[in-house]
Amino acid sequence: MQLKKSVMNKLKTNTESDYIKVIKEVFNFYNENYMKVLTINFNKRPKNFIGQNSIVFLQTNLYRSKMLSKAYLDGLNRNNPLMSVLALRAHFETTGALALLLKKYNQYLTNKIEQKDFEDNLRSLYLGIKDNQNLPEAPNPQNAMKLIDSVDHFLKSYGLKGKLFREGYDFLSEICHPNSFGYMLGHKILDKGKAVKFTDENETHEISEYHLEYFSISHDLYIQIYKKMKQLIINNEDIPYYEFQ
Repeated sequence: MQLKKSVMNKLKTNTESDYIKVIKEVFNFYNENYMKVLTINFNKRPKNFIGQNSIVFLQTNLYRSKMLSKAYLDGLNRNNPLMSVLALRAHFETTGALALLLKKYNQYLTNKIEQKDFEDNLRSLYLGIKDNQNLPEAPNPQNAMKLIDSVDHFLKSYGLKGKLFREGYDFLSEICHPNSFGYMLGHKILDKGKAVKFTDENETHEISEYHLEYFSISHDLYIQIYKKMKQLIINNEDIPYYEFQ
């Protein structure tokens, strides 16, 4: 995904040039970890399906992360900060899904939960839906805030306490929702309240409206959690795919 030249120049002149490097690193990560196909070795019988199913989830989650990142950059290219923030908020949740999987897997490895508990959580993360009426056998999905709080749980390993990731998510949510912050991009108050100027779709928005700092934070955490989870699965589970043998 390429940024338009005009966007690149704006980043370079607004002390946000470091984000150009961040964006390149993120897409390099996607390319390095993408797998076109996974082929099952039927001659290898794993003791359970944790390795197999976890790798599939990681790869599908990776695709979702990449598409959301492309949508974010598309918003930058199209002068549409709302589009970027919507994609960024969804990426926070996608990062949270990985964080919850990592949290539950660590609990499984340390015998704090049973194998079935971990598998039920993985199944819910991957196959959970709210529309049980049309697919009653499907599990319930994980609560979005549970996903977000799992990232804050991950941050505790760095000695960071509190709800730092949730605070960022809540801020982005205010912009995504049709309320006060969500409407601010659409108009400006002029002449000390005497006039209202409504935003033209071709009006150039400030780089600050894209909240690149949250893009950087979310993707840095995503890469860390992805790598950690993948390595734990490789080290501890039987993976019956030729690509992992």
